[in-house]
Amino acid sequence: VSLNLNTYWAVLYLCGVMAQSAREEDSGERGEVKRVLGRQQEPEKARLNSSEKRHGLTWTEMHAYKDRMTFPILPTMMAVEELPKDITLCDTVFRSLDRCIDKGIESENPAHPYSRMGFASHIGFGSSNVYWIRFIKCVKRRDELVLRGVKRWERSYYSSLDEPSRNEYLEDISTKMRYFLYAASHTKDDEKKKRLETNAQHCAIRHSNLLKPQDEDAPSAMV
Repeated sequence: VSLNLNTYWAVLYLCGVMAQSAREEDSGERGEVKRVLGRQQEPEKARLNSSEKRHGLTWTEMHAYKDRMTFPILPTMMAVEELPKDITLCDTVFRSLDRCIDKGIESENPAHPYSRMGFASHIGFGSSNVYWIRFIKCVKRRDELVLRGVKRWERSYYSSLDEPSRNEYLEDISTKMRYFLYAASHTKDDEKKKRLETNAQHCAIRHSNLLKPQDEDAPSAMV
C-alpha cells in the first residue's frame, strides 16, 4: 500500500481499456457460422460454449481479468495510505494468470482456438483455470479488506462532522449509488455491469454503516 498506487491503478485501468478493445475485436469473429466449399462448418459459437462449460468460466469473463484488478472506490477525503498496510494487491497472482493466458494465446491454432481458457502442463504453469480461481479469491478478499478499512475510517471521519455536513455526506453517497445503478442498467458489457453494481453495493453498505449506532461497533464486555 505504500507504493504509488495512483500510478499503479492508472496503468491497470489503461490495460483494462486496451483489453476491452481487444476483447471486442476478438469476439467479433468468434461465434460466427462459417462455410467451407459451400458446406456449413460447426458454428464457432457452439465450440466456444463447449469450451466455456468445460473450463467453468466464460470467454468474456476471462478477458475481463484486468478490469477485475480495479481497486475499490475510496471516499473522496480518504487517502490510500490510510488503508491497513497488510492488504495484498494481488499483483503476484495477477501476473501468473496474465502469463498463463499469454502462453495459451501463443499455442492457439484453428483446431484449438480457445487454448487460453485451459492452457496447461507443457510449460509447467498448470491450468489457467487454477490461476483464475486463485486470482478471483485474492481480489475478493482484497476488496473485502479494503471495504472494512473504509468503513472504519469513514465512521471516524463522519463523527467529526457537524449535522448539516453529515447530511450532505450521506446524500453524496446515495447520489453515487444511484449513479452506479443507473450506469449499470445502461451498459451492455456484462463485466462492466458487475463492477458498477458492486460499486453501488459498496455505497449502500457504507451508507448503512454510518447510520448504525456508534455503540454497535464496540466489542461486547467479557463476563
